Amino acid sequence: MSASASDSEQALTALVDRAREGDADAFGALYDRYQPEILRYLTHQLRNADLAEDLAQQVFLKAWQAIPRYQHRGVPFKAWLYRMARNQVIDNFRKQRPTTDLEGVDPAVEPEAEERVLAAERISRLRAAMDRLSPDHCEVLVLRFLMEKSAAEIGAVMARKEVTVRGLQMRALRALRKELEAIGGMP
Repeated sequence: MSASASDSEQALTALVDRAREGDADAFGALYDRYQPEILRYLTHQLRNADLAEDLAQQVFLKAWQAIPRYQHRGVPFKAWLYRMARNQVIDNFRKQRPTTDLEGVDPAVEPEAEERVLAAERISRLRAAMDRLSPDHCEVLVLRFLMEKSAAEIGAVMARKEVTVRGLQMRALRALRKELEAIGGMP
């Protein structure tokens, strides 16, 4: 680890410790640092930007309430936030079934219309295949390929060993390929 990375981790640890002691400015700095990433994760998981914003606020409200109990146990603070976000998604899906949002699909015929229709069809088929995966398979693929997290970071979020995450990712990709073939492949 480089000296600057170590300094950055120490600064983050100090910021988290100040927030644990009730420093609202320190928590605000943590919010500013992590809110866009947590919001992006929730937006992808929920496919609803407004709901994702609401849940992101709930994540950070719960984090503010729980941070006095947060302990550095080798799990990064960011992973702690991701777990809270994941729990919000699970709670939301328990309350209601997800829907597919067709906003943004332009049925107008334009020179690029065929490309747009094909892109929309690819997205639709990929979403349909992802919806047929287990929650763990779907989550590992989202974290790895959409959120661009490493196996170690995914392990921290999902509370699993890095080697387990790698195996889960391989099985998830196989399952996704199988589901895509079952619905006719990608156009």
